[in-house]
Amino acid sequence: MKRRDFGKTVLAGSLAGVSGCTISSEIPQTVSEKKKPYGIQYYDKAREVWDRESTSELPIIAEMADAAAKILKNGKKLYSHAMFGHMLTMELRVGRPGNPNYLPTWGWNASDEDYAAIGNGNFLFFDLTKPRVKAAKDRGAFTAGVRIPYLPNKNTPKGILSTYETTGNLLTEDCADLVLTSDIPFTNGALYYPEIPAVRGCPMSVQGSGIFYWMLSAEIAMRDKGQAAMGSSGKALEYINLIKERGAKIRANFSHIDEVAKAMVGHIVEEAGYQYWNYSHGCEMAAENDHRASGLPMSQSINPNNMNERAKAGHFAIVSGEHSDGKENHEMAQALKKIGVTVITIGPAQTEGSSGNDLSKIADWHIETYSPEREGALSVSGFDKKICPTTGILFALALWMLNAQFIVHMIEANMTPGLDMGGHLIGGNAYNRIIRPIVQKRGF
Repeated sequence: MKRRDFGKTVLAGSLAGVSGCTISSEIPQTVSEKKKPYGIQYYDKAREVWDRESTSELPIIAEMADAAAKILKNGKKLYSHAMFGHMLTMELRVGRPGNPNYLPTWGWNASDEDYAAIGNGNFLFFDLTKPRVKAAKDRGAFTAGVRIPYLPNKNTPKGILSTYETTGNLLTEDCADLVLTSDIPFTNGALYYPEIPAVRGCPMSVQGSGIFYWMLSAEIAMRDKGQAAMGSSGKALEYINLIKERGAKIRANFSHIDEVAKAMVGHIVEEAGYQYWNYSHGCEMAAENDHRASGLPMSQSINPNNMNERAKAGHFAIVSGEHSDGKENHEMAQALKKIGVTVITIGPAQTEGSSGNDLSKIADWHIETYSPEREGALSVSGFDKKICPTTGILFALALWMLNAQFIVHMIEANMTPGLDMGGHLIGGNAYNRIIRPIVQKRGF
């Protein structure tokens, strides 16, 4: 048995007795998809999402912003609980540089008591679909929802999501006055690897809720301070067009991304445990690549407290942040390099007003995301600083283009890596309980 056939043989046999977990038959691909590198396929699928967000969803963004502006004018509050996804909990945080803070986002610890404060005349932007969201709507709050891969909506096929069977999850449409759709697949992962047929690889969810949050925030800001007319969506369009423009630059740099992916494969040693590390300070960029649905369980987070125990010479680490010159990120990169760890950074080469201690200057590899702003990327009258950043969104794009190529080069090197299946899918958690110990032992 070849190791590149791991997903079709050993894994299939291991999962044969797991209730509700089946190995899918080969999913057809177009001829053009088969010819394209996986990193380019990922970019193309992100572009499809952006195209929808910049067309059919713009009038819905405008209507949501109109409602939010009226609520602010009436002295009522806006709330947000749209953060389902690893890095989004911090990407959309209050106080995040560039966040105008119109939509203060709760984390996982939001309680029923928190929701009880949302009543008549308030506004809620959400992606989680517990009954308390519908209760807020029934009390008279305006509820603006986002369809996400993890939770059911009217378009989700039955028999796919474990969350259909979980008590307390409603359809997005049951809870919302208006609903946004990005068309991110219910698998969350966007790519099909024939050697890993059970799991679609490389998640896309940040390109949905994350982008919608910044588009909506921009339009609320325009109505509140920018003197924009009701029904307008120009600033949201400016934001998504900026994502497209900068994303195209990342795409143009694909040959370099592929070179980094090949270098990563060269560091992997079989039976050597975890060798792929992630670190970020003050945000959750590292979490986007750790225990991620449709991601690589071989990719783990590391921190200064466990670095000397876990990291070894010959390993590699992605160290990134919202700014190029974050002190803690810079110190961590230096410490890892002293151990003999190869450091990769994904982000702007130099943030505006940089201290000069930029990660790109000390990293072994740097992938540019063309997001130099220290705050946001949009100018709105009435704000001293720009609002709505692109750093997090484009970090996620470049990261998964890189991982898409890393996976295929691992397969080509006869080291097919395991992938995590989303726990929101039927059989996902059972699959992961089998695959993760195997990955830990093999190192991939």
